[in-house]
Amino acid sequence: MPQPVDLFRLEHSVLGLATCGLIAVDRDARILDANPRLLEWLNCDRDDVIGRPLEALLTLRMPLAGADGQRPTDATLHAVSGVVRPVVVGSLGEDEGGAERLAVYDVSTRSAFNLGFRGAEAKTERGRQRLQILLNAAVGFGNVRTEMDAAELLVDVARRAFAASAVSVHISGGDGLVHAAGVNPLAAHWPRGLQPTGTVTVLAGEVLIVRSAEEADRHVPGAGMSDIFRAAGVHAAIASPMRSHGDAVGSMICYFDHPREFDEEAVPLAEALSNQAAQAIARIRLEETLRRAAMHDEVTGLPNRRLIEEDVTRTLMHGYRALTVIFIDLDGFKAVNDLLGHAAGDALLREIGQRVRGVIRESDVLGRFGGDEFIAVATVDDPDDAAALADRIRAAVAEPYPDLPPGLSITASVGVVTVGNDGAPVMDQLIRAADHAMYEAKMAGGDRVAVAHTESSVPAPVL
Repeated sequence: MPQPVDLFRLEHSVLGLATCGLIAVDRDARILDANPRLLEWLNCDRDDVIGRPLEALLTLRMPLAGADGQRPTDATLHAVSGVVRPVVVGSLGEDEGGAERLAVYDVSTRSAFNLGFRGAEAKTERGRQRLQILLNAAVGFGNVRTEMDAAELLVDVARRAFAASAVSVHISGGDGLVHAAGVNPLAAHWPRGLQPTGTVTVLAGEVLIVRSAEEADRHVPGAGMSDIFRAAGVHAAIASPMRSHGDAVGSMICYFDHPREFDEEAVPLAEALSNQAAQAIARIRLEETLRRAAMHDEVTGLPNRRLIEEDVTRTLMHGYRALTVIFIDLDGFKAVNDLLGHAAGDALLREIGQRVRGVIRESDVLGRFGGDEFIAVATVDDPDDAAALADRIRAAVAEPYPDLPPGLSITASVGVVTVGNDGAPVMDQLIRAADHAMYEAKMAGGDRVAVAHTESSVPAPVL
């Protein structure tokens, strides 16, 4: 009689990861042994199967041994009662005595193995979908041209990747961390004086997961975060810092209005998406820095005419009562270049730029228009303030220059135009009006200010 095979030891040492049936067969494919799990499926005792041919219990769809070696196959297990069970059969090789060992997995609809297999398939499908989201996001972030576009794209891909109820993106800038895109359900309940939403995530430098309102208190102790979450209807959240080459760019937060568990892929996915956005924002900022650097005058370092217009446009977005354009043309500069050379002339231009910069406010715009001409654009309360500012500039330029020899002096002819906040001013027209006023000041002898009245465009010299 065939000797039994120690399948119990095999089951626990080799196949501990899944519940399965085990069969040992000899070289003639007759059954030597079967484990309790298989006997349970067959609804019989061990003695009922020992010595029987394998084909009496199992119908294999294809042989286990193929051209490429051992391979699992679909099969049908026939119970003594006549009930059949779909299974998958795989060979575990031969033992020391030459018996071939077979593993049999139940793949019927309600089996634990089948449910686990379907779970693995679902996980694989989620992984495929998430990979596709990352690939599409990489293309999208490579094409964005503004920080706002990057923030809005991050909101869109994060919402789809996590099936989030809401997503908010917060970007670091000169004014600190600001809400740039998406919806922040916590905002309406955020305590006055508490650091902006997303700050803790930026400071932590790692992905933070909140699985319940109570867990939110652990990340921000003493702030009543659990009450804020409950008031906002937020049950869970995942927050990721946005970092590029180690520098903090901002943070992304996904909110869920229902209980939510996070699998092992959640943290890497959040990091990948937020870092893609961070790199896009860093690229945009670098491109902007290089672009602006290319629009600065090489001699004085001041903006050129194109950049002046851009900076003025940004100034106008903040609102103003009146806007003044001051056109400055130097008197006597040609003599400096002719007698002392261009190096001395360049040094003088730099000095004048510093003097004018010291007169106007930091928020005002100053640039070199070309040659020995400068333009200042400032917000003022009324035209009288504009004329007074222009005269202070004129006086600053007229101060003595220690490096100039006796007989050489520098003054300025200044033209001013001022408009109220009652329409969109056209910079080209304002510059031309200020230029005409400057010309009148120069024709009147120089070292003076002329104001252009916008209603008539007729300049009136002011001493």
